[in-house]
Amino acid sequence: MTTEATTTTGLSRSIQQLLARARAFDARRPWLWDSTLTFFWTAAALVDASGGWRNTAPDPSVPAWLVVTLSLGLSLPLYRRRREPQAVLTVTACAALVSAATGAFLQAGYLQLIPLFHIALARPPRALLWASALLVPPLLTGAVRFPRGSWDQHVVPTLWAYALVALLGIAVRSRKDHTAALVDRARRLEIERDQEVRLAAAAERTRIAREMHDIIGHNLSVITGLADGGRYAAAKNPERATQALDAIGTTSREALAELRRLLGVLRD
Repeated sequence: MTTEATTTTGLSRSIQQLLARARAFDARRPWLWDSTLTFFWTAAALVDASGGWRNTAPDPSVPAWLVVTLSLGLSLPLYRRRREPQAVLTVTACAALVSAATGAFLQAGYLQLIPLFHIALARPPRALLWASALLVPPLLTGAVRFPRGSWDQHVVPTLWAYALVALLGIAVRSRKDHTAALVDRARRLEIERDQEVRLAAAAERTRIAREMHDIIGHNLSVITGLADGGRYAAAKNPERATQALDAIGTTSREALAELRRLLGVLRD
């Protein structure tokens, strides 16, 4: 069980590292990922436009040039999906409206889900209302002009797909915002901790400096008093002068030891 848990943890860590590297690469060269994705979906749309679209189209007689034009209109704008998702959705919605009105019903119309996701991810919630005003008309137009079966079979599933993609974008956005908030909170806590450490160090230095001043001042006062007393005693009582000199030496050594201790604390 422990081995399995370790393997799972290692796999999860590897996946997270791989995703982090992919995000870092995308941040450095966003145009490369945008170009690759746009090329992939454009190629898929053109493959469908080569003839596969007739399998699901209510009107297979739509001119080929129009099908190719609509396919490009639904796929090429995806290059700007992250920077201008609303503009991309406007262009693709117009192409989808023409596709529904002519009876082509191109599968590339589902590419509108991509800019919808980015609108939910990066734009205010009210932008989703504007997006729904662009997504619904092509559905209604196709259902009215080419009714096939019930609306529950053709309109409602697509609306559910739009709603789920929008919810996915909101969920990813909420997670990113939450992660960013945690990172910002951790950064602010680290700054506050560093400030507290610096303040504590400054307070400790102030305390040590005050203690050093008291110790040195006291010992120097004692040494000065002993030196003055020894000078007066030297003329009458040499023994007292010797005692004064011994006391001066002892006091000096004690003051030097205290000074070294305090300087050691300051170095640490």
